[in-house]
Amino acid sequence: MTLRPTRWLRAPLVHFVAAGAALFWLVHGGAAPTAPVVVTARDVGRLRVEYTRETGLEATTSDEAALVDKAIEEELLFREALARGLDRGDRSVRNWLVEQMRTLGDDPTADADRLYTHARALGLDRSDLVVRRILVQKLRLLVARIGEHPPSEAELETFYAAHRADYRAPGRVIFWHVFVASSVHGAATRSDAEARVAHLRDARIAPERAARDGDTFPIPPHVVGLSRSQVEKLFGTELATTLDEDELHTWIGPVSSPYGVHLVWIEAREPGTAPPLSTIRARVLERWQDEQRAQRLAALVRALERRTPLRVESDAWRERRAS
Repeated sequence: MTLRPTRWLRAPLVHFVAAGAALFWLVHGGAAPTAPVVVTARDVGRLRVEYTRETGLEATTSDEAALVDKAIEEELLFREALARGLDRGDRSVRNWLVEQMRTLGDDPTADADRLYTHARALGLDRSDLVVRRILVQKLRLLVARIGEHPPSEAELETFYAAHRADYRAPGRVIFWHVFVASSVHGAATRSDAEARVAHLRDARIAPERAARDGDTFPIPPHVVGLSRSQVEKLFGTELATTLDEDELHTWIGPVSSPYGVHLVWIEAREPGTAPPLSTIRARVLERWQDEQRAQRLAALVRALERRTPLRVESDAWRERRAS
């Protein structure tokens, strides 16, 4: 049966198809598409200039990619803060905008409500850099603490076991040194030191005896329990490296320091150990919480990126994302 033109619009099948099309449009095409985050070549240039101004260094390709990532993250978080209404009723934002309007205007007694309304009408709540930073930071703090809960003792112990090396005390060294002062031996300092260390080795002279013949030095000849950083401060990097790497119970040298040269006998190395969790529980808990908060924030940024188009004019950034 053929439908007449005047009757086909009333056919149930046509109504069903039309309703389905309308629903599809509403779900897939009716909502306004998410505006892309755009980082132009000019924006990238500005980021590089600001980096150089702050650090005194020229931005590398790796630096550029990181700067672009940070700019994208801040824009995404700012948009999300607005979407969650974090700007509404925020006293810091309101006070800042009112003060900005007072600065721009010529009436210092103007009503605060009117100034705030005027600032919003001008779009300052969307474009002002300070407002953006306030809202981004507010969202960071909010997201970091959503779903926060203390770890179980087993979770904290597992976390500490994975990071135990970060809490280990530095290793320490016990050694003897015989100082050969450049102020005493002058141009012959090194040759004198080489002759002396050869004699100490050949004669197998014990460090306690050898130390009596060294030149005067403000630090005693027997040094007990110093960390590498402490040795570096007192004797310099070369001697600290020697104590880390060279053989025990033999005379080593000459080893230079800022004051002359030293002949060194390494008595022992004491490896650093990590303290029990119970003694540093508060520090470990704080780190666990910080990492959990960072993970929640990173997950939000990834989710925002997945649903937001990115248009970035940076080869360095594209290469980093592709790798």
